[in-house]
Amino acid sequence: MSGVYRPDEGAEITLGGKNWSKLTPAASVAQGIQVIYQDLSLFPNLSVWENIAVNHYHHGLFVNRRRLREVAQAAMTSINVTLPLDTLVSELSIARCQLVAICRALAQDARLIVMDEPTASLTHQEVQGLLQVVHQLRERGICVVFVSHRLEEVMEVSDRISVLKDGELVGTFPAAEMTTKQLGFLMTARSLNIRCESCGRENPAPRCWSA
Repeated sequence: MSGVYRPDEGAEITLGGKNWSKLTPAASVAQGIQVIYQDLSLFPNLSVWENIAVNHYHHGLFVNRRRLREVAQAAMTSINVTLPLDTLVSELSIARCQLVAICRALAQDARLIVMDEPTASLTHQEVQGLLQVVHQLRERGICVVFVSHRLEEVMEVSDRISVLKDGELVGTFPAAEMTTKQLGFLMTARSLNIRCESCGRENPAPRCWSA
């Protein structure tokens, strides 16, 4: 979706009713697709506002610091978060760095944001704060692809859930019709016989749940 890799043969990317099988990184950004990777790809030696507005520096010959700060502030205001604009990103917690990355995406007019394991390094309280931000993005009409193995979080923020197993799509299901147990089974079920150590008999593997 970021345009770095081409879809496999037979696969396609459709956004706004248009097919993007030959999507490039530049075209991806132009279409409002933003990807927030686990490492966040922030500049630790730059301030919060500089990171959020980093892609606005190319306008004109001179850096308009006031305008860039306004861009950063507008992005934060749009999701009701407060961050110290002049603080270096290296001085922020991981949770706040996540918010900087989200605001940077919003500053680029994101229509679709992919979040790769966004809660992996967060505390329970920080996770709840981030999930609240995801809800706010949804309310603004911004599509969020929330990639996670934490099923409770997936259930909380999702309308639809796609399950992958060994790099292949198992299926896509309405979140309201799923449980964490069903999701876990779809992710891990294998056609194996499990030997019972106590009796030596083989117990058949559980049947695969289907929608």
